[in-house]
Amino acid sequence: MGFLEVDGWQRNGMIVHGFGTRGKFGGRVTRQDWWEQSIKDKEEVFPLVSIQQVQGDGVVVFEGNPQKPAEFWLKEGDALVTRIQGYALGVFTADCLPLLLFDPIQRAVGIVHAGWRGTAKEISQKTVEKMKEAFNCASENILAAMGPCIGACCLEVDKPVKEAFAKSALPWELVASPRGIGKWSLDLQRANMYFLEHAGLRKENIHGLKFCTSCRRDIFYSYRAWGEIQGRQLSFIALRKEGFKARIP
Repeated sequence: MGFLEVDGWQRNGMIVHGFGTRGKFGGRVTRQDWWEQSIKDKEEVFPLVSIQQVQGDGVVVFEGNPQKPAEFWLKEGDALVTRIQGYALGVFTADCLPLLLFDPIQRAVGIVHAGWRGTAKEISQKTVEKMKEAFNCASENILAAMGPCIGACCLEVDKPVKEAFAKSALPWELVASPRGIGKWSLDLQRANMYFLEHAGLRKENIHGLKFCTSCRRDIFYSYRAWGEIQGRQLSFIALRKEGFKARIP
């Protein structure tokens, strides 16, 4: 598995991050393959912390010891936040949107798994609110990066999805366009950008990688394109331990 990075983030010595791809050989990668594994970056090793994703809006705070990272693999939720250094927060996606959050002032990070259900429940905004509550973060200091997900070109949704979004503050016409009777094309990145801005993030601090996982099946897994028999992309973010000097090429 290979990882994509955000321009400008890869040289920040405070964090390590990546949005996963299928990798060179396109082998099947599952959540179980990463159970109690670590992310290795140069001389530093980051035990991977993840949770049981349930397409909801639950945000879990990772507080480190005495909590063991493996325990979190059994916790339910779709977002993780922490200020604990030396651990990688991870989510697994195959069309849903992976979202990274980073506050360089409070040295806090977060990661979000945002499918259409979680997006409709405003999970990205709720994760920002949890970072503010737990770590005293200020919205204007938080940086966000949205990774590869299924694009509006391929994400066709129906009336139940529209009804789910009607319960949020998001204007449907802003993120969806008609695609026939009772059908719409939904833009997950635009929807989550709306909620991030609504949470107080500056527009210039929100970055997005413009890949559609369904169109680019050569480098990404796609649930809609392939069905259940396939792998998942791992996306992660970690705070380096203070005092570690990253070797920047």
